[in-house]
Amino acid sequence: MKAESSIFGNALSWVAARRGPKRLIALLASGLVLAACILPSQLLVLPASMESIGRLAYRGAFLLVLPARPFAAIIVPYSNHHWTPAHYVAACLMAPFLYLLAYTLLKRLYHHWTTHRAKSEVDVSRRKFLARSASGMAGVAVAGVGGHASLVAPARLKVERYDMPIQGLPPEFDGLRLVHVSDTHYGPFTSKAFLEKAAEQANALDGDLVVMTGDYVHFTPDSIEPGIALLENFQARYGSVAVMGNHEFWEGVGRCRRQLDRIGVPRIDNDRLFLTPDGLQKSPVPGHSLCVAGLTDHIMDEISFDKALHGVPDDMPRLLLSHNPDPTELVPREHRVDLMLAGHTHGGQINLPLVGPPPVSMEYGTKYIGGLCQGPRCPVVVSRGIGIALLPLRFRVPPELVLVTLHRQA
Repeated sequence: MKAESSIFGNALSWVAARRGPKRLIALLASGLVLAACILPSQLLVLPASMESIGRLAYRGAFLLVLPARPFAAIIVPYSNHHWTPAHYVAACLMAPFLYLLAYTLLKRLYHHWTTHRAKSEVDVSRRKFLARSASGMAGVAVAGVGGHASLVAPARLKVERYDMPIQGLPPEFDGLRLVHVSDTHYGPFTSKAFLEKAAEQANALDGDLVVMTGDYVHFTPDSIEPGIALLENFQARYGSVAVMGNHEFWEGVGRCRRQLDRIGVPRIDNDRLFLTPDGLQKSPVPGHSLCVAGLTDHIMDEISFDKALHGVPDDMPRLLLSHNPDPTELVPREHRVDLMLAGHTHGGQINLPLVGPPPVSMEYGTKYIGGLCQGPRCPVVVSRGIGIALLPLRFRVPPELVLVTLHRQA
């Protein structure tokens, strides 16, 4: 096939036409505009006054550049769970040319459908009208749904409430309110302003204890200090406790732990504390305590139920925090667990009609996708998360805070 009749040939001819230099400059300028939307948020260098609008621009540009990233990865490969700024620049510069090739292909297919298979001029006009109408409607629908899923839905934080009976719960903790905070993911997708508003909404729930189940940072080690500092805004009567998520390990778990220590949030990875009438303690008050235990991240580290629950009296009720809900399937028979709280899944972030959410666990599919789920030995409340990750989209899966109220069961 001659170059002039091929897809690539047509695209190159379009660029190399009489106005070719101007068109080439326009394509490169479009790539630079995309890079200007992505890099400031990716590097977390925007001033506070511009952060929220910068995050919105980042999400849109990120989705536009996404098809070009596999090609950019050939030049600047993925490394240690991160894409570098150089990768994004390469993808941004490639994206306009990729869309040009796609446009050329669609134009050729459209021309073939409206002329080669038509039998008359009337047929040609009718096919063109139908094709243009269908493509216009599809474009409006995709733009509307995509814009809402990227720019609107991720900001509509809701509160999910659960009432959980706990056998042997001390009378003074009957009605204890746990504010479950998970997957804040401060970083290029999620702004400080949004997380500060989430903290205000959480504090209005008048919780007794904030339980945090990981993934407080996202995409860059530069998110650690400011991202974890934001957790200090979540307040409750007895304070907060936290476990690590996989993103803490990816960005720098040592720095994350030190930052949690700095803001005074106890870490209970493969460890436990005891909630007493006087607050969180390392030792229980017999008959008047609730064990609050935690596991380290199931993906990046080795969990240990023995360490987390070592020495806890058999008649004492236990809560167990885990970033990943899959350890619900692994609770040993010798350990009592009354309730697990987890995150990680984000509810799939996308829930398509008739299709449902994507399977977020290779082993358990959508069993622990979100909400109140039942494991082999205990129930687990899985938060759908406050922030977003992987893709800057939420469709029919709003971000959420979780309020769990414990009730005494004799």
